[in-house]
Amino acid sequence: MTNHDHERALDLIMRRGPEDIAAADAKWLESHLETCSQCAQYAQDFDNTGRLLRTVAVTASPRLVAATQQRIRARALQLREQQTRMVLIAISFCIGAMSSALSAWLWWKFGGWVVERLSLPVSIVAPGIFLFLLLPAVVIAGLMLAFPQPVFESRFMAALAREREGENQ
Repeated sequence: MTNHDHERALDLIMRRGPEDIAAADAKWLESHLETCSQCAQYAQDFDNTGRLLRTVAVTASPRLVAATQQRIRARALQLREQQTRMVLIAISFCIGAMSSALSAWLWWKFGGWVVERLSLPVSIVAPGIFLFLLLPAVVIAGLMLAFPQPVFESRFMAALAREREGENQ
C-alpha cells in the first residue's frame, strides 16, 4: 500500500458519515479496509468516538443561552435596520439622480443665458458651470471623509434589542 492510499482511506472514513460518498469510493474503501488492518482500526475507532460523542449530553448554562439570544436579537435588529437603510438609500439615489439631471439642465440653460446676456466666452462659462455641478458632490465627499460612518456598538444594539423585547412581551 502506498501512503496515498492510506490518506485517501482516512479522508473517506471521515467523510462517509456526514456526507454521502460515491459508490465507487465506498466500494474502494471497503476493499481497502479488508486488506489494511491499520485503516480498519482507525475506522472502528472513528465510529466509536462518534457514537461516544453523541451519547454525551452537552448543555449550555442559562446565562450563555440568554447572552446568545441577546446577541442574535441584536444582530437581527441590525439586519432589519440595514435593510431599511438600503431602501432609503435607493430612494435617495433615484431622487438625487433626477434632481441632478434637472439641475444640470437648468445650469446649462443658465450658462447659455450668461453667455448671451453678458457676452462672455463659452470657454469661461462652461468650466464654471461644470464646477457648480460638481461642487455638491465634492462637499458631500469631503463631509463623508471628515465624519466617517458611525459603527453601532454592540452594547448599544444589545440595549436596543432588550428594549424592543420588552415592548414585544
